[in-house]
Amino acid sequence: MALWDLFTWFFWFYVAVACIALFVTLFIDVFKDETLNGWGKALWVLFLVFLPFLGSVIYLIARHSSMAARRDRDREYVTDGLMP
Repeated sequence: MALWDLFTWFFWFYVAVACIALFVTLFIDVFKDETLNGWGKALWVLFLVFLPFLGSVIYLIARHSSMAARRDRDREYVTDGLMP
């Protein structure tokens, strides 16, 4: 195995792990969103499952501000000592 083959393998492994982490984060955020009803959550999940890259880019563009607000709220909740 050549050195460049090893670097290529590590690169694609990193890309795969990053994509999986992104998809898991987006799925968690869809279900944590209180403003979406059940149908909205179902449509986002279907969109993320069947068109994962396009769906994740559109989700990040369309819902980034509410995603950041939920993350800040959760971070304050944990740092204030309210969570065990």
